[in-house]
Amino acid sequence: MTSLGSYVLSLALSSFSPGRTVHSLEVVPACGTDATAATCELAPVCAEPSVLCKPPRWEEKVGAWVRFESREAGARRLAVVAEALADAALYAGAGWSEGPTDLARAMLAASGWSTGLREDIQTGRTRGPAGELCLMDIQPGVLRTAVPWDLARLSDDELAVKVIGLDYPELRRCFDAGAMLLVRAKRWSTTHCRDWPGDYSLFAAYGTGISCHTMDRHGDYARLRARSYRKFRGTRDTIFPNWFRMDQVKPESDRVASAISPN
Repeated sequence: MTSLGSYVLSLALSSFSPGRTVHSLEVVPACGTDATAATCELAPVCAEPSVLCKPPRWEEKVGAWVRFESREAGARRLAVVAEALADAALYAGAGWSEGPTDLARAMLAASGWSTGLREDIQTGRTRGPAGELCLMDIQPGVLRTAVPWDLARLSDDELAVKVIGLDYPELRRCFDAGAMLLVRAKRWSTTHCRDWPGDYSLFAAYGTGISCHTMDRHGDYARLRARSYRKFRGTRDTIFPNWFRMDQVKPESDRVASAISPN
């Protein structure tokens, strides 16, 4: 994993800790593939009196036996997320005046607050009210303006498949598009929003495309993203939570030959 990927992962694990939501699921291979006859014991998966410890169940949308995502499985998933986000920021960083590391912070703030980095949003089981998809929470019509021309010609459903999933290529396409849209939003807000704080108007422009603020939208969501962005900018060191060990995840760079997203 690159140094920027490690840094992004440390911020993600500290701010959007996995293993705390019923929305993210983890496949249990030991339970087999038969929906009517599990090959595992259908017993609580942990000892705590928590809904997160419920026994495995068959999930039709996944086509597998699942449990609620554990902290460790979530960390492995987020390691791939962090590497894809970091590589997209490095690729688009020349268009960001503060450089790729700062762009990565802005991307994580936008993504984390919109989606919580949840597995169900990452894989497309859950989408926003306007069809928003992938971890950068992008509407299909807007996404179409931020992908290569051949992808832009696909139908909405065909395009969605290209940016949702657990693997690096889909994540990378999602984050490439998000990085481009954030760069556009910053240029627009710098020109049109001089009476507003720069980081606040950046996230307002990213979310709306046409406004310097979100005071009348979902609890002023640009303010929350700007707050996280400031927090990330103040965190210069790569510091992981005590429970996390880097040797628990396999660097995505070992599995991907190129940092540039394939079409």
